[in-house]
Amino acid sequence: MAVLTTPVPQDGMPGLDNQSLPPAQRPDRIDAIDWLRGLAVVLMIQTHLFDAWASPAATATVAYRWLNHVHGIPSRLFLLLVGVSMAIRFETQIAKHVAHATMVRGTIRRGLQILGLAYLFRLQEYVLGGMGPKWFELFRVDILNCIGASMIVAAPIAAPRNGRRRVVPLVLATVFFVALGPIIGPARFPDFLPWPLASYVGGVSSMNWFPLFPWAAWPLVGALLGHFWVHQGYRPDRQARAFLITGVAGAALTAAVVLVRRIDPDIIRYPSNFAQQLGPGTFLYQLGLMGPLALLAFVVTTVNRRFGFRFSVMRQLGRTSLLVYWIHVELCYGLLFRRLHHRLSLDAATIAFVLMTSAMVLVSVVKTRTWRGSVVHRAAGDPP
Repeated sequence: MAVLTTPVPQDGMPGLDNQSLPPAQRPDRIDAIDWLRGLAVVLMIQTHLFDAWASPAATATVAYRWLNHVHGIPSRLFLLLVGVSMAIRFETQIAKHVAHATMVRGTIRRGLQILGLAYLFRLQEYVLGGMGPKWFELFRVDILNCIGASMIVAAPIAAPRNGRRRVVPLVLATVFFVALGPIIGPARFPDFLPWPLASYVGGVSSMNWFPLFPWAAWPLVGALLGHFWVHQGYRPDRQARAFLITGVAGAALTAAVVLVRRIDPDIIRYPSNFAQQLGPGTFLYQLGLMGPLALLAFVVTTVNRRFGFRFSVMRQLGRTSLLVYWIHVELCYGLLFRRLHHRLSLDAATIAFVLMTSAMVLVSVVKTRTWRGSVVHRAAGDPP
């Protein structure tokens, strides 16, 4: 994260010299964001491991159904934080007077790198899986594909122009992707459209797990949130207030959605439950959940800093999330542990989850100490 180093930026905010602040006060390192990404990593491991290793009897339990309530959080949180990271990078570039076109090109280039890594990952999965007849899964639009494509789409919308943050375009673009989600998502596209490309947009297909409609809305709203957090990060008291506002507003938003649904569950008529899951109600409900999580991240990291704790599991995982994603998916779904697939009780799966997370922390620590400046790290930036 970066601060504005010009005396008076074009939006009228007073600037600060980045080197004049102690590290704990610099807005170029908001620990809560790394902590949030680490939380997403832990929830991602839990989601994938239980999905792959829990037995049918375990998945029928009440406890497992409660666990299902958090399964939708990791992907949304990752995409939201991609937008936050984009905004942070833009703030740095504003301070350096980088041209709008240069910002756009840089973001698109990073998006293309993520797309390349997504296909490389899928190729690895295909080869390690024995190169069976399901070659078409190489073109499945998974979370990495969505991140890369979203960055490419968001680049010209979110990149500041003439030193000014583009708040209105970001809001309008977010509404656009959310509003068309329940329309394009369940649609059936003509057969003549190439499905490896059409799957990025939407439509009924087994290949589009994370299409741009409505998933691209998350990085866009994340960019708005990122600018807000950075602007409030010049002073600790303002930063604390910003995260408090985020937490309270998020809780209020989720509560409002719940209240409206209780008053009239069918306030918006959808043709199917699938379309409803892609609609604005679900988006706003999930977006609201991110607020209290962000506040929790800020409180935890602030307490850790005040007590002098230098190591944080969440922050560590958050800084190496792409590598952890890359490894743990193969461990959960690959051939190495195929004998565990859908065979563990809930208790056994919980123990396996703790062991898997511990192993990923170890991998993360080794990576940060020995693997700096790698192609994967530079491409991902703030993955996955």
